Amino acid sequence: MIDPRMRRGRGAMIALVLSTVLIQIVVAVLLKELADAKGGGSAVVFILVVAAAFGLNGLRFVVWGYTHKHYPLSHSYPLTALFFPCILLISTFYGDRVGWMQVAGVATILIGLAMMTWGGEDGAGANAAG
Repeated sequence: MIDPRMRRGRGAMIALVLSTVLIQIVVAVLLKELADAKGGGSAVVFILVVAAAFGLNGLRFVVWGYTHKHYPLSHSYPLTALFFPCILLISTFYGDRVGWMQVAGVATILIGLAMMTWGGEDGAGANAAG
């Protein structure tokens, strides 16, 4: 049986969750850049970046609340794990070494997400109730 809160569609839920993940990544990059400035930035830049991070996290909070109001947590929350593969990709931009263990971990996350999102008749894996 399909959860009645899924009537808006899986695609909309995925888009909402991905938008929260994207906002989280933008905030992470902003704060990483601020930390890497090594005192070269002014106090105004510091305040603006921190204010932007707070504002974006506020927006993420609102989108996340909307998502939880309209979609079951068991369907939406696992998708937030897409943050980790994205951060791994971004870390290569910053010169971090990515080894096979990190790639295997990301592959495991992606396989698990695919199984939870598209597996089973209700879209959240096998139906335990039968």
